[in-house]
Amino acid sequence: MKKLLYILLALAVISCSGTDDILQEATSQNNSSELQPDKIWVYYAELPVITNVNQDWNYKFVYENGLLKRMNGRLNKVNSGGSNIYFFSNDIYTNVSYLPNQVVVEHSEMQDGIKKIVHTLQNNKLMKSEIYNNYNEIYQVKNYSYETNKISVHTKWYSWDTYDTYFFDSNKNLIKSEKLELSGNVETKLTKTDYLNFDTAKNPYKKLSLLNENFFVKSLSENNYRKISYTTQYLLNDPQILPGNGYNQWTYQ
Repeated sequence: MKKLLYILLALAVISCSGTDDILQEATSQNNSSELQPDKIWVYYAELPVITNVNQDWNYKFVYENGLLKRMNGRLNKVNSGGSNIYFFSNDIYTNVSYLPNQVVVEHSEMQDGIKKIVHTLQNNKLMKSEIYNNYNEIYQVKNYSYETNKISVHTKWYSWDTYDTYFFDSNKNLIKSEKLELSGNVETKLTKTDYLNFDTAKNPYKKLSLLNENFFVKSLSENNYRKISYTTQYLLNDPQILPGNGYNQWTYQ
C-alpha cells in the first residue's frame, strides 16, 4: 500500500512538473516584468490615418496566471465607392491556448483569410508560424531566424514569398525594416521603413506579440516608436520611377 502511495505521489509530481515545463516552453509572455494591459485604444494600436478618434473603440485583453488568454474586439475595413470605411466590432474575439512548445491563436471569425495561427517556439523564441484558413488548411508559413541586432522572417504563401528583416539599435529598439516581396521567384516590391521618435516608456505589446503581425512588430522594441517613415519601390516598373513614400505618427497621452 505504501509503495502504491509513493508511486501515485511520484506521478503527481511528474505531472505538475510537466505542466510547468509546457507553460515555460510554450511562451515567454508570462514574464512578470512585462506590462499586462487590460485594454488598448484602437487609435494607439493601429495606424492613426485609418481610425476615427472614437474613445469607445478599445481592444480588451484577458489573462490567466500571467498568460494572455483572449482579446476582444476587431477593427474592420469595408471599401465603398473607392474609399475605405472603418468600423469596430466588440463581439469578435481571439482566443489563445498553450501546448507543448506551441501557442495557438484562433479567431472567432476569419480575419484577412486567417482563422487560426499555430506558433512554434524554442527556448522562448518564436521559430515558426503556421497560418490556417477557414477549412483548417495551412496556406501560409512563416520561419524566423535570429542574429545580433537582427531578426529575419521568411513568409511562404503559395507561389509568393516575403522576406522581412528587422534591425535594432543598442537600446534594443527597432530602427528599420526591409520587406522584399517575390512572386514566382521574381522580385516585385521592396518596402523600407524607419522607426522614429521613441518614448522612454515600457512597451505594452510584449505579451500581445503573437496575436497578429501589427502587434508583433510593435512588440519588438524595448520602448515605443511614435513615427514611421517608409518608401516603397515596385521593382518591375521603370527603374527611373521614384519610389513612393509616406509616414505615420502617433501622439500618446
